Order: sequence, then structure tokens, then C-alpha cells
Amino acid sequence: MYDLLVKNGKIVNEDSCFKGNLYVRGEKIAALTLCDEIYDAKRVIDAEGKLIFPGAVDAHMHIGERDADFEDVKTSTMAAAAGGVTTCIDMPLNLYSPSVLTGDGVMLKKELLKNQSYVDFCMWGGFTPESLPHIEEMHKTGVISFKAFLSGGGNDFYAPNLGEVRQGLMTIKKFNGLAGFHCEDFSIVNYEKERLLKENPPKSRGRQAFLNSRPLSCEIIAVRSIIELAEETGARVHICHVSHPKVAEIIEEAQLRGVDITAETCTHYLTFTEKDYLEKGCAFGCAPPLRDEKSREGLWEYVKKGVLSCVVSDHSPGVKENRSDEDKPAYKSGYGISGVQTMLPVFYDGAVNKRGCTPELIARELSANPAKRWGIYGRKGAVKVGFDADFVIFDSNKEWIIDENKLFYKVKLTAFNGLKLKGAVEKTFIRGTAVFEDGEIKVSEKFGRLVK
Repeated sequence: MYDLLVKNGKIVNEDSCFKGNLYVRGEKIAALTLCDEIYDAKRVIDAEGKLIFPGAVDAHMHIGERDADFEDVKTSTMAAAAGGVTTCIDMPLNLYSPSVLTGDGVMLKKELLKNQSYVDFCMWGGFTPESLPHIEEMHKTGVISFKAFLSGGGNDFYAPNLGEVRQGLMTIKKFNGLAGFHCEDFSIVNYEKERLLKENPPKSRGRQAFLNSRPLSCEIIAVRSIIELAEETGARVHICHVSHPKVAEIIEEAQLRGVDITAETCTHYLTFTEKDYLEKGCAFGCAPPLRDEKSREGLWEYVKKGVLSCVVSDHSPGVKENRSDEDKPAYKSGYGISGVQTMLPVFYDGAVNKRGCTPELIARELSANPAKRWGIYGRKGAVKVGFDADFVIFDSNKEWIIDENKLFYKVKLTAFNGLKLKGAVEKTFIRGTAVFEDGEIKVSEKFGRLVK
């Protein structure tokens, strides 16, 4: 007898889609059959008319802070579960607590996540000048990839110079690790901001000034630098939050000549434009910034081609005061968008309903590809026999409007508020257990496990 049967649903993977039955025994997917092949199970769910997606793997998420007003591990991972995200890969930089820069830092963050997370999780480690001697130690302690800024960073998370990047890539190459980069050239960003402050202080306060301080050229220059170093060292690299098709084009050229490089974009770049930021406010602020409508549509083409092989949330919450420019310059307002709970339905609506893509694209970009790149495919990333029973029952016909007050975020603030969608997460299972069902979280905060 099986523990769970989900019958009559359309089972979607990155390379297939068929109507059938999913059987779970223990924590694993034990069998997949056609609809007329029925076996006994302790619990039976009829998913007639529904899609069954693999649980999403959000490869770029700032899970939460200790003692912070912004967000905590509990609320962000509850939101993840409600959004069909079953594995989160947590970024190493923290605003109110030490960043993950050493083996001890890994252990501290691991304990925090283990005691409070509702979903399974992996860990990024920091790639900074201070962390270079500790990279191998962090890898052995459980870190799955390493994150660097090329545009600076605050608190204890500083950007390496290109010489340090080169050294770090050679170290990471030794154990076939993965290095991820926030690709903006800090010298351009700082110069443009300082120039505006000196030449026209009133204009420097505005939202347009923020956009002007982060031109497309600073993203392109940074990406080209990383490609050159990856090509020389042979290291595996990943470009975070690509905002423009010209950047994707450069990445595609590198991929075609054999550079081991992947890249992601975010649901906010695929949904909004700079006009939203200029007209609606700093809740739409992000770095790199939103681009124009033509650029947004161009990004979709690179997602469909697979050049941008992952779509992520870059869930980065902030309090309302921090996302406001009413009493301070726009460049001093925090930037980052809360998006983990809405990532799957927003991407589905944009891809399938608005652009005619197949559901397989959703499984590829949100589940299979990130699981493969981060080395956890076979356990996560697909609805296949032997994988963890991580899956989402998705109602593709449900029409709804995102209401930030009904999301699980600690701070009820998201750029996606008010967006009309068709398609919603109905149930989320992790390792065979229903973690989200009937609009409620069904497990405790210690349910999540570290995935190496």
C-alpha cells in the first residue's frame, strides 16, 4: 500500500507532460502510472483538471534576518511553501547579523534555518576578500555555491576586486564549485551618483537619477569581466538577476564557445518596467533596475531559448519606510522586491497564459534547471520515481488578484500587489507531506532540512 495517491492530474516535467497518477511511499515518489492503473493508498487526492508541477527550487532568495523588522525565516519560508517553492537556496549576506563568510558562519546560519524553516533549504556562502581563505572550509561545511558582488556591498559583505575574483575562481574550480555574481560595475554606479550630487543636487534625489546611476553599460562590463575570468580559469559561474536581453546575448555567445556559464532572471524583470518604478515608487526598486518594455519582452525570448536557464524570485523584503522616497533621495531608499510567494503563479501566467508557452517551461526554469546547476537533481527538481516527493498541485483555471495583506510576508509590501493572475497554487508537498493546503501551513517551522 502507498501512503498517498494523487490521481488524474496532468504531471509536468521539463521534458514531458501527461495525465496520470502519482504515488508516494515514505518521502519519495514511488510510482507514476496512467490514470486507469490504480493501486491502494492511505490517502487519495483527485487532481482532475489540475497540473502537478515539481516543487520549485528558488536559487536566489534572501530567506530572512535575525531580529529584523524586514522578514524572518519563518515568514519567508511560509510564503515559499504557499507559493509552491519547496527548496530555497539562501543568500549569505545578512543585514542584521554576520554574513556567511567562514565555516563557523555556515554553522550558525545552518542552525538558524534548521530551527525555523518550513521548507528545505541550501546555502550560498560569501565570496568576499575576507572569505577567500575560508572557501574550501565553507564548501566542506555544507555551502552549495558562493556569491560575490562586483558593485560593492554593505556591512561585512564587501566586493572582491578582479584579482581576488580570479583567485577565488581558481579555488572554487578545485572542487567543481559554483560562483555566482551580482554583475554591476561599482565604479560607474558611484561615479554617476556623485556626479549628480555635485552638478544638480535637486535632480539627484529623484527616481530617474537612480536609474541613470545604474546604466546598462555597468551590467554589460561586469558580465564581460566574469566571462573572461571564467574562460581563463575554467570555473563554473552563474550570473544573477539579468535585467536586459543585451546581457543575455553576451552570455549566450560565451555559452556557445564553451564557457561554463549559466544565468537567471527574476519574475519582476519579466513583469514590470522602469515606468512602474517611476510612476508607482520605490517598492519597484531593484538592482540592476527595471528596464523598458522592449527589453522586458526581449528577456522572455532568452528564457524560452534556455539561455536564461533559471527564473528566481530574488526575494528581498523591506519595510515600507525603507521602500519610500518621500523624505529622502530615491538612491537612499532600499531596493529589493518580495516575490517568493508569487513567483510560480506570476511566471506561469506570463509564460503560458500571456505568451503561449507550454507548462514544461515552468518545470524547466523553476525546478529542473536550478536543481541540475546546483547539483541536487535526482533528489529535487522533477516529478520522477526516486526523487523526493516535492510537488505542487496547481489550479490553472483559478483567477485571482494578489493582495499583499493576504500573503505570508512579515511586512505586507510587494510590487506584485494588485496583479491579476490566472493560475494558483492549491497544495504544496515536501517529501510526501502536505506543507500548504486549504490556504494554511500544515507543518511546524522545523520541518525544513538542509540539502547538500
